[in-house]
Amino acid sequence: MAVNPLFAIGSCGALLFIAGVLHVPITPLTAAVAALMAIAISMQRRRKTKLSVADIALIIPIVVIVVAAAVTPLHDYDGRAFWMLKAKGIAHDRSIEGPFFHHEELDPPRNDYPLLIPLDAAAVMLLTGSLDDRVPRFIYIAVFVAFAWLVREEIGPWAAALLVWIPAISAMPDGGAMSAYCDVALGAFACGAFLEMVRGESAWRFGAWVAFAALTKREGLPLALVLLVAGAFAFRKRIAPGLIAPVVAIAALMVWRARVAPGDEENLFTLAPTLAQKLHRIPGAMFGLAQHLASPVWGLFWCAALVAVALLALRRQWRDFTLAALVIGGGFAICIVAYSVTNWPQMDLIHASADRLLIHIAGPAVYALRRSTLPT
Repeated sequence: MAVNPLFAIGSCGALLFIAGVLHVPITPLTAAVAALMAIAISMQRRRKTKLSVADIALIIPIVVIVVAAAVTPLHDYDGRAFWMLKAKGIAHDRSIEGPFFHHEELDPPRNDYPLLIPLDAAAVMLLTGSLDDRVPRFIYIAVFVAFAWLVREEIGPWAAALLVWIPAISAMPDGGAMSAYCDVALGAFACGAFLEMVRGESAWRFGAWVAFAALTKREGLPLALVLLVAGAFAFRKRIAPGLIAPVVAIAALMVWRARVAPGDEENLFTLAPTLAQKLHRIPGAMFGLAQHLASPVWGLFWCAALVAVALLALRRQWRDFTLAALVIGGGFAICIVAYSVTNWPQMDLIHASADRLLIHIAGPAVYALRRSTLPT
């Protein structure tokens, strides 16, 4: 048996969040118990793998990023001002509803952002007895490495090598593996859910991945809903066990948000009904997003991915095509709706966030690229 690190990271953060909503103090003991439980439920049968030339290409950027993270201070604004600050607030107050989240210690920006990854970081801080962010920073590196390993095991070593060489994922300063953003984590959890759908074996594990996604970022909730729609197609009548974890996670998220001070970010669910009055903004949103499908940090990856999805249909690989089209298309739709209803200057928001948001659906895109090149 072996531990799935990505599933363990998601499980630990989710367990701590549920505990916090139930008013269980987030202490070193709580963190240790959650970590041990996460390791236990993430155990899976080890697969025999052989190293290949592709693994050399896979390891090179991973080694570079690990070494760079060890010697380079965390410097991305959102990582320091939002995500890592939340981890410090949780570790200091030992609660996800303490003074930090009620503006009593400082004026925390993005107060209602989901907490799965900050809770993992807070667990490290509590277990080490330090609020220094240099150690929990490696959780973000671990997510990146575990994401690559998941793709290697499930899709193939060359697919994983492609993933880690994409600058948007590995080297982009705002959102990539070297930052403390949560976009790579959301992309990893969404990929885990997608691959569970492809295998069609374990609906409960699929549901757990979806729950992790919902608790990771604000964009995670609409993406979780897209994944559930695709999951209903993949699992059919067997989807019921896969609904338990997402329902619990989303309900807990709603309860927690009702208890803490409101955040200072736009509520896209509240703005979504205004889409009918903003239909004229959809072409601009589509054009702006299309510009980033071939941006310097993505290269021609998305152009190739869209061709690959089309090839799946031409080759009548209907199951793969439907799942890839639902998740990738759903991810694009989330972006387009958000960019259409936002009160921010549209193109400014697109240029500031599109490259990051595309990370969320990179896993299914890599899968489509790989499947479209295999013999039928």
